[in-house]
Amino acid sequence: MLRTMVKKPVLSILTLVSLAGATLACYTVAEARRIPPPSRPIVEPPSRPERVRMIAGSGLVEARRENIPIGVSIPGVVVEVFVKKGELVAAGAPLFRVDDRELKSMLKVREAELAASRAQLHKLVAAPRPEDVPPAQAAMDEARARMDDAEAAVARTERLYSRQVAAASDYDKDRYTHAAARAAFAKARAEFERVMAGSWKEDVEVAKAAVTLAESQIESIKISLDRLIVRAPTDGEILQLNVRLGQYAGLVWKEPMVVMGDSQRLHVRVDIDENDLAFFARGAPAVATLKGRPQVKFPLEFVYVEPYVIPKQSLTGYNSERVDTRVLQAIYALPDQRSVDVFIGQQMDVYLRAATPEEGTSYEVGGGSLPFEEATRGAETGLDAPAGATR
Repeated sequence: MLRTMVKKPVLSILTLVSLAGATLACYTVAEARRIPPPSRPIVEPPSRPERVRMIAGSGLVEARRENIPIGVSIPGVVVEVFVKKGELVAAGAPLFRVDDRELKSMLKVREAELAASRAQLHKLVAAPRPEDVPPAQAAMDEARARMDDAEAAVARTERLYSRQVAAASDYDKDRYTHAAARAAFAKARAEFERVMAGSWKEDVEVAKAAVTLAESQIESIKISLDRLIVRAPTDGEILQLNVRLGQYAGLVWKEPMVVMGDSQRLHVRVDIDENDLAFFARGAPAVATLKGRPQVKFPLEFVYVEPYVIPKQSLTGYNSERVDTRVLQAIYALPDQRSVDVFIGQQMDVYLRAATPEEGTSYEVGGGSLPFEEATRGAETGLDAPAGATR
């Protein structure tokens, strides 16, 4: 009886534990399947209004022909600087000069080689020298006299040998002496003719080529010497001067040695976010304001558009700015008469009138067409537009 009474409370406790475990398991499964609510951003992103009347972009003031970074074409140590910051220079004006002592020494060597080549060419062209003719003439006359003497001797010996008065050995000796004298005369005459003919044509051509080579080497060094003086590529103002005496000017640099620009008329390079390109129109009226002085406004004149979308590079520093985007760059001109000073490199806020579609404008969708309102339905709420929709 007592054993039965003990078993009943134990069974009741086990039953309650089992029910609690089953309830906990069901609750855990239900919580795991529940979809968490979307997280809310700290700052609500701006929503696109139904009718966009204006788009904004960050503008950067630059020179009319863009800012020109200038470096060196031949590395070396800077030994002279000719300009100052803010100075107006003309095209071709020297900016700074790199050490040229090594090239000047090479120039002297090449000039000496050119002088030697020209002297060799003159020697070949002026041949024969007047002093070379008399010895050659005398040698030919001497060879002719020896040949005549040998000819007379062999004639006498031949007559005596025919009468059997002279020995055969004497006749052979005089005959061979005559042949040797005749060959010596032919050699002397050929040497005289060679002297009188002057230099060989091919030797003259080789000498001319040596002169041309030496002249081209000198011209190359002179060009390199001229390139050591860095000159202004166009008229403009020295915006930055990052070169100093004794500085090594290399071919690769983190910052340009000199930055030039035409500051007479300024341009504004406007970065238009790729999300706003659908509302951008070429030649759209634009107004620019200064950072910190929004009440000062500058009407802008459209110049051109660079038709290549690039990653955003000019940052404003705003916390809400998007940096992982691409931008289209439009160039506008600032007015020549400005109430306040504007400096190259200064950032501006630019506002452009948005291009809005006219009533009844249709968009092609899969070969058909839809009204503008229907084609863009859902775009303001973040839904995808109809697939394949193009204007």
